[in-house]
Parts: sequence; C-alpha cells; structure tokens
Amino acid sequence: MRALAIGGVNLRRLFRDRMGLFFIFGLPVILIVVLGTVFGGRTAPRLGVVVVDSGPLSTRLVEAIRGGAVKLEITTPSDEARLRAAVENGSLELGLVVPAGYETTLRDGGRAKVTVIGRPTTALSALRRAVDTAVAEQAAVIRATRLAQAEARITFDEALAIAAKAQADTPAMQVTVERIGEGIFPEGTAAFAPGAQSQLVLFMFLTSMTAATQIILSRQLGVSRRMLAAPIGMTTIVVGEILGRFGVAMVQGLFIVLLSAFAFGVPWGDPLAAGMVVVVFALVGTGAAMVVGVFANDVDQAGSLGVMAGMLLGALGGAMVPLEIFPEPMHTLAYLTPHAWAIQGLRTVGLREGGVAEILPELAVLGLFALGLVALGTWRFRRVLSR
Repeated sequence: MRALAIGGVNLRRLFRDRMGLFFIFGLPVILIVVLGTVFGGRTAPRLGVVVVDSGPLSTRLVEAIRGGAVKLEITTPSDEARLRAAVENGSLELGLVVPAGYETTLRDGGRAKVTVIGRPTTALSALRRAVDTAVAEQAAVIRATRLAQAEARITFDEALAIAAKAQADTPAMQVTVERIGEGIFPEGTAAFAPGAQSQLVLFMFLTSMTAATQIILSRQLGVSRRMLAAPIGMTTIVVGEILGRFGVAMVQGLFIVLLSAFAFGVPWGDPLAAGMVVVVFALVGTGAAMVVGVFANDVDQAGSLGVMAGMLLGALGGAMVPLEIFPEPMHTLAYLTPHAWAIQGLRTVGLREGGVAEILPELAVLGLFALGLVALGTWRFRRVLSR
C-alpha cells in the first residue's frame, strides 16, 4: 500500500502540470491526424463544381466526372469566388466552373468553354485528368449529335439520345491491374492506424522520460530522505517510484488507444495481445526513466537527456516516419531500439490480425529491454538513496 501511495503521488504531479497535460493529451492527437492525412490520407480527393446555368448537358458532365475511374468527393460552392478561395486555401484540390450559356451554346452549334481552377501542383494530377476525360467524352458526344442531327434531320435532343446510346454501347478498353509483392500496409488499412500505433510508442516513451525529472525533484526537495527516515523500507520506496513511472506511461498509452479507437476508428486487434505490447513497452519506458532519473545530476539535465533520447530513439525506431518505408540499412538498425519491436508487434496485432502467439518474439525482446533497464535503474537508485 505504501508503494502504491508513492506511485499515486507521481500521478497527481502529472495532472497538476498544465503544460505537461498538453503534451500528453493534446499533441499526440494532432500528430495522429497529421500522419493519418499524410500516410493514410482521405479516401477521395475533393473537386468543387459551380454550374452557373444548370441543364441536362451540364448535369451529364458532372455525373460523368462523378462516375469516372477516379473516385472523388464533389462539393458545390455557391459561386466562383468561393470556389477560387477554397482552392487557394487547400480545402479543395481542384475547381470546375460550367459557365452561363453552356447549354445554349452547345445546342446552337457553338464552342462552349469550361474553367478549371487549380494550383500548379494539381495541374497534371489524376484529378485533373479525370475532369479532362469527362469533358473530352462529352465533346465527342456533342460532335456525334451534331452529325446525326444534320444527316437525319432530327431534333438536337433526339440526336443526343442516339449519340449517347452509341457511346454507351461502344466496348470500352479493359485494363487489368495486378499487384506484385505486398503493399506497405495490408489492403483496407484504416487511414489513422499506422499513425496511432507509432504515436502510441513515441509518446509513451517520451512521457516516461520527461517524468524522470520527478525522481530528481524528490531527491532535491528531500522527499526521498524523509521517506527513508520514516518506517518505510528502501525496497518499498524503489517499488513506489517504479510504479509511479509505470502509471504515467500507462495513462499515456491508454489515452491514445481509447481515443484513436473511438474517435478515429483505429483497430487495435486482439485486446490481450495489444494490451501485452502496451504493458511491456510501458515497463521499457519505466526502466529508461529510472535510468535517466538516477544518473542525471539535475532536473535540467534529466529533461534534456530524456527528450533527446526519446526523440532520437523514436526517429530511429520508426515512431516518426513509418518503419515500413525505411531503406536498408536503416531498417535493420531500427531494431536496435525497443520502439521498432513495439511498433512491429502492434502492426501484427492491429493490421494483420495476429494474436499473442504471433508476437512472442516482440514481447520477448521488449521484456529483455525492460528487465535490463529496470534492473540498472533500481541498482543505481538504491546506491543514490543509501548515500
């Protein structure tokens, strides 16, 4: 009970630090969204369409774009000015303006123009080609309509129906796509899953490392000395500090897991297997925090060393950029860190539906990291307390 009380003091300190709360609860959410957007992305690009004079031909043009090979999200701003503003600020990738008189011009034999609005980076994108393809197809139908109208001496609408039917009945080119090898992530991976898994590992370790300063504060403020003077054994004090570091890491981990699952739909797979990875990695962070806390000379040094080590190991271990895109030999070097093993375990459970049996190697390696770090930190902490 005394060890739990010491651990509880560490958790209360955690929730009293307002700046620390932002880094624990705010920053991980931001980074999960950013990584999900960059590496998972939206399911469809966004096209804004403004039709000044709506009619059958403009409607067919928009439907041809919507039903094309490129899956996209079509929005309809109220006017061209808002459309241009949306493209400029990046909320829309591309804009299309169907001008006034579009229907009348085509029916009267004239040449109608549509306006495509986009930034230079999207000028040659697949989205732009989707728009160009739909416009070219409608232009072909209009040419056939005019020819049928002139030859058969029928109305424009009758000729348009014949031309549209002929285009629909014309066999299209069949394209077969074959995937060779495996993708970076399994098919159907949730957009935010890789980012949530990597940020879980990154922030559990970082939060543990920053919490190492509490060990030094306890020594500087004389808390550790007063606990030794009380009827509390040294083992109880050491276990209490370990529980405090472990509790901090678990609060961070559980927050990211629950938030990402309910807010972003991130699948974590088998709860037992995923929970074991989180618990063992929390012990790794606990051991690392103990080591930094007992070897550093002051709070500033512990804070600097903790953040630097956390960021360096996170970058090398694939917690900032997906480990799957690392080139050799960086991919091999990543497995010198516990981060890479934890991320691999979470990928196996969450993305590949693995269980405890499939992640036994990862759990074993993480367990060795945790055992070594906790043992080193405990040994040094006992020496510091006994001085």
